Amino acid sequence: MPQHVKREAERAHRQQQPLWERKVNGRRVSLLEAPIGDGLTLRDLVSEQEGSDAVVVDRSADDPRLEAVLGALEPDERDVVLAWAHPGIRTWADAARHARAAGPEAFGERVRRKVRRIAARRAEQAARATRTRAASAGHWG
Repeated sequence: MPQHVKREAERAHRQQQPLWERKVNGRRVSLLEAPIGDGLTLRDLVSEQEGSDAVVVDRSADDPRLEAVLGALEPDERDVVLAWAHPGIRTWADAARHARAAGPEAFGERVRRKVRRIAARRAEQAARATRTRAASAGHWG
């Protein structure tokens, strides 16, 4: 069998394989409805954990860009941005809903625009600083 046909067959097989039969980072993916004994499912176990709907964002890196954006936001806006980082969230409206914001569609859009403005402003400031450093280096070099 030619190599390209074999690769195509493997690719087609992977695409048709159910998600719960796949591995991610070497670990099997499990359905939330998978039984774990005594009539319980994984969903029951996860939903009983304290703060299971809480968003976990790794802020230990102290990324100055992230801190600048989060610092420029109101607390309710910050909650939406942190919710947006959650792997299950696909849209800003979903993030606003997850953060329990009133009027999630409009609020999520407002936060999205504000974050883009803040990011654009920071990018412009960084570019300006780079140009200033380059100009200064040219005068002293």
